[in-house]
Amino acid sequence: MTAIDASRMVRLIAVFWLTVFPGWMAAAPPDIAFSGNSGVVEGVTVYLGVLPSEMIRGHSIGHPEASMHGGLSSSRGEHHVLISLFDANGTRLENMEVQAKVGEVGLSATKKPLEPMQIVGTVTYGNFFSMPKPGPYSIELDWRVKGEKKWLHAVFIYRHPEK
Repeated sequence: MTAIDASRMVRLIAVFWLTVFPGWMAAAPPDIAFSGNSGVVEGVTVYLGVLPSEMIRGHSIGHPEASMHGGLSSSRGEHHVLISLFDANGTRLENMEVQAKVGEVGLSATKKPLEPMQIVGTVTYGNFFSMPKPGPYSIELDWRVKGEKKWLHAVFIYRHPEK
């Protein structure tokens, strides 16, 4: 291959990638990021709650919240991340598979399932995550109806409230 052929090949490849890449960008939906405690993704409303685990440590050993999600660790800075999901009609979604990835923005994150919990006869999903610093934290959520293939995704940016 001559230098001219090589140069022409590089230009053809560059033109190919420049024409194809914008199509890829349009086909891949961007992360949906929310800064508050709720958001809507494809008709599903997500409500996010983050509570310091100290609020749960006060329960007696026999109380259901004392042992949920494998129990509380003794480390400080642990928080209970929970979400509720509702369809476009306002019906609570209770047969869901939910997972979260939580970490400081730009740093590594911990991924865990959010387990279903009964709270006053309704289903909410949650688990414990280490969040010892003020933040900001990225809380990435993925959920789907159990047994279905399609996952929905949202990202919340969270900071601990000022004391």
